[in-house]
Amino acid sequence: MNIAYLDPPYSRYFQALSSRLARRTSGSSVALLSCPAYRMYTQGDRSIVWSPGDTEQRYSVPPSFERAEWADARSTAFIRAFSHAVSWFKTRFQAERIDTCLLFSDARPFSVAAQLAAEELGVVCVYFERGAFRLRTSSLSTQGINARFDLQAAEGCERISGMNEADLPARRATEPWLRLRFAKFLIRNALARAVEPARGLMQHKRYHVFNYTRIALKQFRAEHPELPILHEPEHQPPPGSAPLVILPLQLPTDSQFVMYSPFRHNQELIDFVVSGVRKALPNAEVLVKMHPMDVRRYRLPEGARLIDGNLARFYPRTAFVVCLNSNAGFEAAIRGKTVLCFGDSFYTGPGRRCILRVSRDDFIEQAKAAVVQGDDPAAGHELKAAVLRYYQAPGDAWAYTDEDIELTAGIVVQHVREARESQRSRRASGAAVASVLRAIAAEPAVPHGAACAQQLRHLA
Repeated sequence: MNIAYLDPPYSRYFQALSSRLARRTSGSSVALLSCPAYRMYTQGDRSIVWSPGDTEQRYSVPPSFERAEWADARSTAFIRAFSHAVSWFKTRFQAERIDTCLLFSDARPFSVAAQLAAEELGVVCVYFERGAFRLRTSSLSTQGINARFDLQAAEGCERISGMNEADLPARRATEPWLRLRFAKFLIRNALARAVEPARGLMQHKRYHVFNYTRIALKQFRAEHPELPILHEPEHQPPPGSAPLVILPLQLPTDSQFVMYSPFRHNQELIDFVVSGVRKALPNAEVLVKMHPMDVRRYRLPEGARLIDGNLARFYPRTAFVVCLNSNAGFEAAIRGKTVLCFGDSFYTGPGRRCILRVSRDDFIEQAKAAVVQGDDPAAGHELKAAVLRYYQAPGDAWAYTDEDIELTAGIVVQHVREARESQRSRRASGAAVASVLRAIAAEPAVPHGAACAQQLRHLA
């Protein structure tokens, strides 16, 4: 494989993985970066940095990204930078003879530009995200990740064996100096954007240092409960036997919230869910858990209270879990809890007995159905097995070992081979259709045309 990897996930995970893949397949590896600040994560690999420019051809952001905050289709500056990035990727892919591209997240503007170039040239993109099992696995797919991953479609890929439950590793220690490098990245990135402001147009975040400082302090408190001055007592289930409904929140700036939530913000989500639960299950209490990186404050209506820590201790009395498309929903579902999701995710889709896809219009009705349905541990086990096989690899992008990298390289090869076989099948099908159409054009006689039409129906 000739591999390109894009802006790394604030770690050296991509550098290690691409090097292993290149050695395994007798290929090459190169880093394609939106900003020189990312070079600290390439460990000296050959890297090429995009510089803002212009090109005659204009590219539009795919419809699935129209709600993304960075996708300002009305901005001439953004369209110019985005189109130039697509053209730049096409040139780089061809010059480097790239056949496989590794991307962390499929919702970054730089990644979307690479995706459009890859589609034109037949380059296979493998998308990564932090795993469904934090600090234990990474998520990966050639379809896309999170809401763009279709588990039902993946289950038809026989070449992918991925992981099974016995392969699930223990929690890994985070990469050494991970946070210190990220602090340096913030400074270097800010300097690069000050020199060339257009670089910021290809980044999905503004990287405000103040916000990251607040988040770091909150995480430090969560990771050091042994310090009395920092410790907040862990909330226990309320007394009594009344059923509970758990509502894990997501970061309102997260791409999954911005692009797929039917709610403008978390406060609207909280108010809606608490009101709906009161109507569906009048004696229930809603337990709201904030995202660990969310430093906002929310008003809790009557019948709701804030909790922290591991949610599993509440499950014995939990009627159901409500979320947008949170990873916390997956964690509840694989334990057999019924989960109501307002948005699509890697674990939603038809045929999942423990998942109910809901909307604002049918939430109350679906909540009542969830109470009747109850727990389904067998469905949870099936979901866990499918996600491990088709969507996970050992080792978190921030916490991994050399063995994780070696095993993940093998799983990446499985996904790439499956994608290439799918490409060949589509090309063969397209060639067959084109052949039939040429036959129709060359011989318009009715009997032959009818036969060609029959062939077209067969190919479809």
